[in-house]
Amino acid sequence: MRVRCGACRTQFDVAGAGRYACPVCGSVNVVRDAPGMVGEPPATEEYSPPPPPSPPPILPKIKCPECDFTFIVGEIAVATCPNCSAEVPTGFEDESE
Repeated sequence: MRVRCGACRTQFDVAGAGRYACPVCGSVNVVRDAPGMVGEPPATEEYSPPPPPSPPPILPKIKCPECDFTFIVGEIAVATCPNCSAEVPTGFEDESE
């Protein structure tokens, strides 16, 4: 069975469950006898890796015409500049109209 050292991440072979010292750094690693423990897929199921995380949404940025401070806004009609407190139109329409 192939395991990875919890301290230095070196992979090394072991005979089975037990306590084993890493051959590189000497850290003691506890190995338990469990299927799929070291990243191997279970023998009875087809393994497919999880999908990659979706990228974060791109948030709109606006520049305050009073102080030239750039900041992120949500979908609102008018935002208050966090730097100078000026009211800045965002270009989004107000939903209440």
